[in-house]
Amino acid sequence: MDIFPEDTVSSATSSPASSLYSPSPHGYGSWVQELSHDQQGVRLIGLLYQCAAEVAAGAFDRANLCLEQINQLASLDAPHTLQRLAAVFADALSRKLISLLPGVSRALQYSTTASSGEAHLVTAARRHLFDMVPFMKLAYLTTNHAILEAMEGERFVHVVDLSGPASNAVQWIALFHAFRARRGGPPHLRVTAVHDGGKECLASMAAVLAKEAEAFDIPFQFDAVEARLDDLVLLLDTPDALRQVLRVRSGEALAISVVSQLHRLLAADDAAAGGRRQMHVPGSSCLTPVQIMARSSPSPRSFGELLERELNTRLQLSPDAASSVVSSLSPQSPAAQQQRTPAAAGAAKLGRFLQAVRGLSPKIMVVAEPEANHNAAAFMERFEEALNYYGSLFDCLERASTASAHHHRQPNAAEERARVERLVLGEEVRGVVAREGGERKERHERLAQWGRRMEAAGMERVGMSYGGMMEARKLLHSMGWAGSYDVVHDHRGEAFFFCWHRRPLYSVSAWRPAVCRHSAGRLGGS
Repeated sequence: MDIFPEDTVSSATSSPASSLYSPSPHGYGSWVQELSHDQQGVRLIGLLYQCAAEVAAGAFDRANLCLEQINQLASLDAPHTLQRLAAVFADALSRKLISLLPGVSRALQYSTTASSGEAHLVTAARRHLFDMVPFMKLAYLTTNHAILEAMEGERFVHVVDLSGPASNAVQWIALFHAFRARRGGPPHLRVTAVHDGGKECLASMAAVLAKEAEAFDIPFQFDAVEARLDDLVLLLDTPDALRQVLRVRSGEALAISVVSQLHRLLAADDAAAGGRRQMHVPGSSCLTPVQIMARSSPSPRSFGELLERELNTRLQLSPDAASSVVSSLSPQSPAAQQQRTPAAAGAAKLGRFLQAVRGLSPKIMVVAEPEANHNAAAFMERFEEALNYYGSLFDCLERASTASAHHHRQPNAAEERARVERLVLGEEVRGVVAREGGERKERHERLAQWGRRMEAAGMERVGMSYGGMMEARKLLHSMGWAGSYDVVHDHRGEAFFFCWHRRPLYSVSAWRPAVCRHSAGRLGGS
């Protein structure tokens, strides 16, 4: 019996994307050798868009041909950034294609999980990411600065760390330093960490922090909650459930820190709403590599420039593309109607949690999130946004590993970079591109959307001070990251963007329960 349904395979002949470019299944080695490096890059981008369009259309045979050609040009061990990025996206697109066959998908997922021997390397890869690029360091520093300002004059402070896998004892050791240096001395400090990394991980964090607190002569207590952020939402059946789990006490000034985790609460069961499969949107097909190359200028300096050039070409050659995208995002469009129910479910889950947080009356809640729109209902929109965003992150890692190898004489820099690409960023790409429903946890949104969600839950903005921005820039200078990276205020002057070559990749914003829905306050600068 044929595994692939005949009607699904035959749909390739009627796919809008298939009329543009027909990958040849023969003679791979020869045509690859005939292409220059720049031509291979342009070809890869075209093939990725073509493959995504075929996957969205459920065209198994044509998507497979695209993947075969991508695999001839790309690999996880390739010397060039775009080749490795393409390999990661090819993996995600393959998984997305297989997910259209639920039985096969579940069997492969079980097999992969059961045989995986790299789980223990993920922690090391996250540590490499922390060392190689400044985003987490900046998030910790600016979060601590906002907490320090909010807790001025407070003698009993309780900090709840909801960052889970992004938690790092380094952040709270730095806060010890800051509290110890403040006028009037440090407060009695209690840190509650919510993390599902296991008792050993939490015990290690507790031991490190207790030792540092003793050295700084800071009255300190550490509480551990072995759970994921998602688990806390399941406990919100009673009004005081969150207060009890986090052991929030009266008489303590409460601060909440959550780094790159809040988006996970937007996950919803698309399958239950009948929205698992995405329909292909006519007019969203990519150009052929020949068309792209004919209109491209030579020697792009980075993947970002190459991708931007290709996107501009697509828009110039496809006058209907913009209108089709707008149509697909319209609230009245079939695609939007199809996806509205699961999106609302995810928003409701997040809203319940934020309202519970509001009920704890924190003096400040600091939220750090990737600055990207990876929660769009339309698959092609998510794919394009992810390709742009992770292309920038891959560029960051490449520059960092090259600098480490040349200037800091670290022979393992390339190996560490490869681990980050495969085990951290690769997993995120799979989360954005390959998964749907409740399994799609990587639902990053931009700051503007987070602002609307927070305000809808009864929270108001707390301005991030100029002093915090200057401290962050000082860190960039001291680590040799100035120039490529920067920290800037958003257009309202209330939140921070962490930028790579002026492109925002992360945001940090601060919130508190609103006294009046339209009022907003700014913490004093330093």
